[in-house]
Amino acid sequence: MDLSQVKFDEQGLIPAVVQDWRDGTVLMLGYMSREALLKTLETKSVHFWSRSRNKLWEKGETSGHRLVLKDLFVDCDGDTVLVKAEPVGPTCHTGEKACFFTRLEPDGKSGGPKTSDAWGGILERLYQTIQDRKRSPKPDSYVSSLFQGGVDKVLKKIVEEAGEVALAAKGGKKEEIIYETADLLFHTLVALGYHDIAPEEVYRELAGRFGKSGLRTKDSGLKGKGQT
Repeated sequence: MDLSQVKFDEQGLIPAVVQDWRDGTVLMLGYMSREALLKTLETKSVHFWSRSRNKLWEKGETSGHRLVLKDLFVDCDGDTVLVKAEPVGPTCHTGEKACFFTRLEPDGKSGGPKTSDAWGGILERLYQTIQDRKRSPKPDSYVSSLFQGGVDKVLKKIVEEAGEVALAAKGGKKEEIIYETADLLFHTLVALGYHDIAPEEVYRELAGRFGKSGLRTKDSGLKGKGQT
């Protein structure tokens, strides 16, 4: 296999950043040898080179917490690879979803309480705020007022915002479509928060549908739904 674009260092290794293909979370950093990279491409199960044990190893070979390869990229300099994978169980040996859960403070200190702030993206951050307003209502919080109004108030806003998206799309103005879609996504997150459903659970559902065609079977208990 031609790996001429990949630049291994003097130890014959290349850094491999591993990212959850569903929500973009950076799961870990490892190092790959040529053999590990080839094995990853061949088996679709992510392999690394252990610098401490000086041997090839498959992620999850003892714990069962594998990384299933979805895609692989090399950076512009050819000296780092990005592995997009679907994790089977937690990636970190500590049992956390990802290895990055300790914040480095402005004074350079670390070691504070574990945080998931490095995981996912803007939807996860919004969801965290929504859950915080649910647990600790604030009198001047719009989200708190929605929760206080109950599920009917939350759902009414989703229906209203869905209508606004439809009208904006009909009008064809890009800025309005973006604005109204952001409102719809936000209020949908509030509904998910009301039922304690994290965005990650929706990502898993979408990941299961990705690349499939046809309609969902009636056995699922849901009506037919188009796939990608």
